[in-house]
Amino acid sequence: MRLEDATFVVTDTETTGARAGEDRIIEIGAVTVQGGEIVGRYEQLINPERHVPRRITRLTGISTAMVFDQPTAAEVLPDYLKVLGDDILVAHNLPFDLRFLEVELDRAGLPGLHNEMLDTLRLARRLLSALPSKGLSGLVKHFGITVNGRHRALGDAEATAQLLLLFIERLRAEFGVETVEDLLDFQRKRYRETRREPTHLARIRETILPDLPDRPGVYFMRDRRGRVIYVGKAKSLKNRVRSYFAGVDNHPPKTRKLLRDVRDVTWEETGTELAALLVESKKIKTLLPVYNRAQRRYRDYPFLRLDTTHAYPSITWTPRIATDGAEYYGPVGRRGQAEELLELVQRLFPIRECDDPVFNLGRPCLYYEMGRCTAPCSGGEGAALYDLVVEQVREFLTGQDETALETVEEAMNAAAAVRDYESAGWYRDQLRRLQRTLGRQRQIASAIHDHHAVLVEPLAGEEGGAQLFLIRYGRLDQRVDVPPDIRTEALRTILAEPFDASVAPPDRFERADVDEIRILAHWMRLHEDAGRQVRWTPGMDLDGFVSEVMEAVATVMPDRAEPVEEE
Repeated sequence: MRLEDATFVVTDTETTGARAGEDRIIEIGAVTVQGGEIVGRYEQLINPERHVPRRITRLTGISTAMVFDQPTAAEVLPDYLKVLGDDILVAHNLPFDLRFLEVELDRAGLPGLHNEMLDTLRLARRLLSALPSKGLSGLVKHFGITVNGRHRALGDAEATAQLLLLFIERLRAEFGVETVEDLLDFQRKRYRETRREPTHLARIRETILPDLPDRPGVYFMRDRRGRVIYVGKAKSLKNRVRSYFAGVDNHPPKTRKLLRDVRDVTWEETGTELAALLVESKKIKTLLPVYNRAQRRYRDYPFLRLDTTHAYPSITWTPRIATDGAEYYGPVGRRGQAEELLELVQRLFPIRECDDPVFNLGRPCLYYEMGRCTAPCSGGEGAALYDLVVEQVREFLTGQDETALETVEEAMNAAAAVRDYESAGWYRDQLRRLQRTLGRQRQIASAIHDHHAVLVEPLAGEEGGAQLFLIRYGRLDQRVDVPPDIRTEALRTILAEPFDASVAPPDRFERADVDEIRILAHWMRLHEDAGRQVRWTPGMDLDGFVSEVMEAVATVMPDRAEPVEEE
């Protein structure tokens, strides 16, 4: 009989102890499984005709009072036998439940069980040899199964049914088990007969893994049809991909399922880990692999917008970058964080918060009365000092002024001192976000449109060299690999066109551009010493800029030959 045509009745009993004959059943639960789904449930408390020990009550929650007026086993078992019928009896540690059932059936004068029987504990011992605990609790934790009522008969029966379905799926994929006869036979196999590795994993390990390079890159796992089902990045392709195929039994369920479906692994070397991050993000969004749950769609990341087109700029947040003369800072992780950061800036600096119609009235508003604005709308000293306020905000947003951190920390401590823990918690969260945001902005040190630089990362491998990330208007313009002995004139040729002052800013920033900005900013914050960033400004002498990049190339390769200067 094929597995999809079979019916399994997964059974669990709760008892007054471990000795069948002396102890009695106090609850029975059964779950009927057909076609890979649970189609029926049965549960019944049973009067054991004796008290329930306290230790059993602590374990199961079943007390003597709960079973006192319940039917006896002799009354319950006929109904259970109707549920079971001629179907396959399944239990976890089957001998335990079977002994109690046989004793109670004999005591009631009912016929014994002659059904086909399956023990999920025996399956676990053969399929999960490396797992330390194969009891129901250990397996439930290992597979992340949700149990509604652990140590109750129905709850444990449902958990065992979920295990049965997982084991059947695995037996099909790894051992070609398709019939009931094969399934029942598998539980009786010798352990050495069940250690056989799935042929596709053995083939990948033998024919593909030896060719993996010990270099950064992006790897692609493909199914039997050649479709990419997972994309990942690695600092070392050799180490990362091999880790999937070692200790397979100990991997999380999602990874084991991936390995059951994978039939081929290909890769693309990127030279640096940063390039691998950038390529991975693009590939996931293009290919949409089924096992990549994150990064499948481009997101809108908020930016803070300092409207410098106005004589007296205000600051807001926006989900888009435009080439409109304003200054953009970010990106920030989520909308809520952008709103909180904006609120914090407006608390720390007296920058105007009113809209243009209110500003044009020419008289101080409520924000001036609250001490949150210098009222530049009314002229006088407030207007004269407003440029200084804007510059302070600019220095804060570029990570150049960290006095704001001290101010927020003082506010947090002051709130905690008067036991205003809600406010203290708010300031604490803002302090943490500020530390992350300022760390990232410190590396960029400019508004998005003013960020022009070359980020230099060392190339992996014995050959040496460096990878240059050319950044214009905050966007990644191109990525270039250069040898360790690159000559000045060659580098000048590479940099001349991208860093031509006549290059206009982009009309708009696409989501893919913003995603790259986010990845680059995050990398620069986490790897301040991993590479050298050489900044460029319009009007900068190209020869001087090339010379600085040459020095950066030499810096990231201290053990390599110095770059060769032109004679």
